[in-house]
Amino acid sequence: MTEMRQEGEMLYIGKEPQLIVDLKTQENYIRTADRMIAYRTAVELSPDLLKGKRPNVLETALDYHYNKACRVAEAVEIAEAYREKANTTVREFR
Repeated sequence: MTEMRQEGEMLYIGKEPQLIVDLKTQENYIRTADRMIAYRTAVELSPDLLKGKRPNVLETALDYHYNKACRVAEAVEIAEAYREKANTTVREFR
Protein backbone atom coordinates (compact mmCIF):
# COMPACT_ATOMS: atom_id res chain seq x y z
CA MET A 1 0.00 0.00 0.00
CA THR A 2 1.18 3.52 -0.77
CA GLU A 3 2.08 5.51 2.35
CA MET A 4 -0.16 8.51 3.09
CA ARG A 5 -0.40 11.09 5.83
CA GLN A 6 -2.72 14.06 6.21
CA GLU A 7 -1.84 17.33 7.92
CA GLY A 8 -4.82 19.68 7.84
CA GLU A 9 -5.76 20.31 4.20
CA MET A 10 -2.47 18.82 2.92
CA LEU A 11 -2.12 15.20 1.91
CA TYR A 12 1.35 13.64 1.52
CA ILE A 13 1.46 10.49 -0.60
CA GLY A 14 4.54 8.28 -0.93
CA LYS A 15 8.14 9.00 0.01
CA GLU A 16 10.43 9.59 -2.99
CA PRO A 17 9.06 11.10 -5.10
CA GLN A 18 6.30 12.46 -2.88
CA LEU A 19 2.93 13.65 -4.18
CA ILE A 20 1.71 16.66 -2.21
CA VAL A 21 -2.00 17.37 -2.56
CA ASP A 22 -3.75 20.50 -1.31
CA LEU A 23 -7.27 19.19 -0.76
CA LYS A 24 -8.73 22.70 -0.64
CA THR A 25 -7.11 24.48 -3.63
CA GLN A 26 -5.95 21.46 -5.69
CA GLU A 27 -2.53 23.09 -6.15
CA ASN A 28 -0.64 19.81 -6.21
CA TYR A 29 3.09 19.12 -6.47
CA ILE A 30 5.53 16.28 -6.85
CA ARG A 31 8.54 16.64 -4.55
CA THR A 32 11.66 14.93 -5.86
CA ALA A 33 15.15 14.94 -4.36
CA ASP A 34 16.05 18.24 -6.01
CA ARG A 35 12.83 20.09 -6.93
CA MET A 36 9.09 20.62 -6.75
CA ILE A 37 7.17 19.86 -9.97
CA ALA A 38 3.66 21.22 -10.49
CA TYR A 39 1.18 18.35 -10.80
CA ARG A 40 -1.82 19.70 -12.69
CA THR A 41 -4.06 16.69 -12.18
CA ALA A 42 -6.90 16.97 -9.68
CA VAL A 43 -6.72 14.49 -6.81
CA GLU A 44 -10.20 14.53 -5.35
CA LEU A 45 -10.73 12.23 -2.42
CA SER A 46 -13.88 12.40 -0.35
CA PRO A 47 -13.65 13.00 3.41
CA ASP A 48 -15.19 9.59 4.13
CA LEU A 49 -12.41 7.88 2.15
CA LEU A 50 -9.76 9.80 4.07
CA LYS A 51 -11.41 8.75 7.35
CA GLY A 52 -11.03 5.10 6.34
CA LYS A 53 -14.61 4.29 5.43
CA ARG A 54 -13.66 2.24 2.33
CA PRO A 55 -9.97 1.37 2.67
CA ASN A 56 -9.77 -0.70 -0.53
CA VAL A 57 -11.13 2.22 -2.62
CA LEU A 58 -8.70 4.64 -0.94
CA GLU A 59 -5.79 2.27 -1.57
CA THR A 60 -6.70 1.96 -5.26
CA ALA A 61 -7.03 5.75 -5.66
CA LEU A 62 -3.74 6.44 -3.86
CA ASP A 63 -1.90 3.83 -5.92
CA TYR A 64 -3.31 5.26 -9.15
CA HIS A 65 -2.42 8.88 -8.40
CA TYR A 66 0.99 8.05 -6.92
CA ASN A 67 1.99 5.84 -9.85
CA LYS A 68 0.92 8.56 -12.27
CA ALA A 69 2.94 11.17 -10.33
CA CYS A 70 6.00 8.86 -10.39
CA ARG A 71 5.72 8.56 -14.17
CA VAL A 72 5.48 12.35 -14.51
CA ALA A 73 8.56 12.85 -12.31
CA GLU A 74 10.50 10.27 -14.32
CA ALA A 75 9.47 11.87 -17.62
CA VAL A 76 10.62 15.30 -16.40
CA GLU A 77 14.02 13.86 -15.45
CA ILE A 78 14.38 12.21 -18.88
CA ALA A 79 13.38 15.41 -20.67
CA GLU A 80 15.88 17.46 -18.68
CA ALA A 81 18.67 14.99 -19.36
CA TYR A 82 17.83 15.12 -23.07
CA ARG A 83 17.76 18.93 -23.02
CA GLU A 84 21.18 19.08 -21.38
CA LYS A 85 22.57 16.66 -23.97
CA ALA A 86 20.97 18.63 -26.83
CA ASN A 87 22.37 21.92 -25.51
CA THR A 88 25.85 20.41 -25.33
CA THR A 89 25.54 19.07 -28.88
CA VAL A 90 24.48 22.47 -30.24
CA ARG A 91 27.44 24.17 -28.58
CA GLU A 92 29.85 21.65 -30.11
CA PHE A 93 28.67 22.41 -33.66
CA ARG A 94 29.13 26.20 -33.39
